[in-house]
Amino acid sequence: MAAIPALAQRVPPAPGCLDARQMSEVRQASSRQLAVQGQDGQRFRITLDGDCPGAGEASAVLLAHEGWVCGAGDEFVRIGASVCAVAGVERIDARAYAAMAREASIRRADDEVKTLETVQVRAPQRKGFAGSPSFCFNPRYLRAWSEDSKGMLVELSPRRSGGHRYYRVELAQTCPDLDSAPAIVFRSGVGIGLICGNPGDRVIAQDSGGGSLFDAGDPALAFADDPRRSARMGMRVQCNVAAVYPHEPEG
Repeated sequence: MAAIPALAQRVPPAPGCLDARQMSEVRQASSRQLAVQGQDGQRFRITLDGDCPGAGEASAVLLAHEGWVCGAGDEFVRIGASVCAVAGVERIDARAYAAMAREASIRRADDEVKTLETVQVRAPQRKGFAGSPSFCFNPRYLRAWSEDSKGMLVELSPRRSGGHRYYRVELAQTCPDLDSAPAIVFRSGVGIGLICGNPGDRVIAQDSGGGSLFDAGDPALAFADDPRRSARMGMRVQCNVAAVYPHEPEG
């Protein structure tokens, strides 16, 4: 049987172009900006020529010659019934992409809350918040952590984290007790079980008596906001998480 020839690799017409045929994730960070991640892991910011109605309400489709978006003109984004011109496209790093993706998630949650009919709330509702491995990790799969001048570096199961083994966790303040803590707990501020840098996300350093690390039913988590009970559970310090993104080794 003859071997099936491999598909020819697509070559961009210019450096910095986005292959719209190989997108893995598209997020609308604002009415004029899209965050796009390609199947090869490259990340881009697309800036539109003006406000694009329907932002966040439907999937975005990129329209360009041969599928290449380079910011050179005659390139468009279709969002629902709206077609909007592309003003520019640029490569961005994991940190910038995570910030845009997180903003898109929060913006979508806010839009969903605004469109809800009047209801009687009986428990906290966090349905609108969502995350992906591009800017979130699940602390259940944490293997190890370390601290440096840039914050924390956590190691997880790549199979459970979109192929990413390490994540950078930037903290909102200095946390000198983390490097000496025998155990830590990550807590989601919006109740989704993921750490994304959302409001209220935090890392809690514990003494050896802190109990289970990642169980959502851990009693230590229930007392995290009560200093007296936290002290009895062995807690030492709580630090707010400012940003989360896959770690990319320099060079």
